[in-house]
Amino acid sequence: MKLHTLAALAVTALLPALAPAQDAVPTTLSYLTFNIGGGAPENFGYKHPFDLPRAAQTIKKLDADFVALQEVDQFVGRNKNPKRDTAGDLAKAAGYPYHHFAKTITVRDGDYGIALLSKYKPVSVKSFVLPKTNEQRVLLDARFRMADGKTLAVLATHLDFPSSARQKQATAIVQYLKDNPADRVLFAGDLNADLDSPELKILATALTPLTPEPDKCTYLEPGSKAIDHVFGRAAEGEKWETLPGTRRCVYDDQAPLSDHMPVLVKLRVAK
Repeated sequence: MKLHTLAALAVTALLPALAPAQDAVPTTLSYLTFNIGGGAPENFGYKHPFDLPRAAQTIKKLDADFVALQEVDQFVGRNKNPKRDTAGDLAKAAGYPYHHFAKTITVRDGDYGIALLSKYKPVSVKSFVLPKTNEQRVLLDARFRMADGKTLAVLATHLDFPSSARQKQATAIVQYLKDNPADRVLFAGDLNADLDSPELKILATALTPLTPEPDKCTYLEPGSKAIDHVFGRAAEGEKWETLPGTRRCVYDDQAPLSDHMPVLVKLRVAK
């Protein structure tokens, strides 16, 4: 047997651990957003190092089609974590065939930023730099073809501090959507603001909030409201309808994986 045939067989043997690679996104799908706390101090019961195996199992169990991750350390090695490909390792362990990392800043000898895990092959992926006030932030834009032929933009971000910075970033995102249209849009991330804030009201001029239980915390600070959100926009004559299973993913009696809770939104396109 030729060596290249053996190599192909070896690669094929690894594939069952991953979700089947697919091109077309169905019109019933789910989006998970999760700040994994790469840059977070130890608080609210969250302890370093980041428990990547348990986080991967949590993501795998929730089985979202897309996963937006924030505070992702790539080969940084801080907070008792090893230098590693965090986005790639999470994708592999959780069974996602595609992952995309977008750098925001350099930390030590590595990179820090956001990532998107996907079960589907994107048509294109790019990173858009948002207005900088404090720490640089970006918008990750992955485009997909849907089963009915329409285009889907899956966007992810992590907005900055303070509110004035977020308002500028929200305005830039709204303009970006105008300049880079898609039939349907899903947008998620740690937005560091609740739905009553002026910055999220700016976003709501272009997108519809889909966040479950917005008056309950997603950042583990008692008395706070949701700051991790999913927004959407469907094609003309349609809407994104949220389905049972849309929820904050609370930690119950387990130690928190991060200082944020994962937030899962299950959706379908409705006329």
